[in-house]
Amino acid sequence: MPNKHRTEDKPTEVTLPITPMLDMAFQILFFFIATFNPVAASEGQMDLSLPAKSDAAAPDPNKISPRAESHKTDIDIPTDVTISLRGIQVPKFAGEVSSITITTNRPPEILKGADKEERKAELRKQLKQLKASRPKEDDAKKRPPNARVEAETNIRWSEVVKIMDICYEEGFQVSFSKPLPKGAGQ
Repeated sequence: MPNKHRTEDKPTEVTLPITPMLDMAFQILFFFIATFNPVAASEGQMDLSLPAKSDAAAPDPNKISPRAESHKTDIDIPTDVTISLRGIQVPKFAGEVSSITITTNRPPEILKGADKEERKAELRKQLKQLKASRPKEDDAKKRPPNARVEAETNIRWSEVVKIMDICYEEGFQVSFSKPLPKGAGQ
């Protein structure tokens, strides 16, 4: 039996105000556009010295053999210095650099230092000396000095990047050579 004294309320209609939400969305969009810094977006870019384009190993893309070598001849990029990284062969320290060898027009020289920070400081010093002793070129032919980095296959990439960073900070352009055979380090 329905209650005679109680009147039924009409259902209220719920309205969602869209205008304030759109205002907030456009304010957030404007904030991100206004604060975007394209210089910081290039943080992961590296300027590498790569070989010139060569002929394809397979003239037809359908006849590519995954086991075929990409180049029949090695492409040699002129370099001012070669930096060789040898790894520690003890499994506990696998991936760490045991020695850094620097080769210029003189015989190879193993950088001195009891730990990796001392070796990196010595590498920085050697690169500064090498850049200062470089013959002056006329502006038309001026090219940055080139450092070739070669490392054993078991060295961590983060260690190679640290060496590349030192080269970049000293004004050298970095190129790579084939990995060194594993196990030649200490």
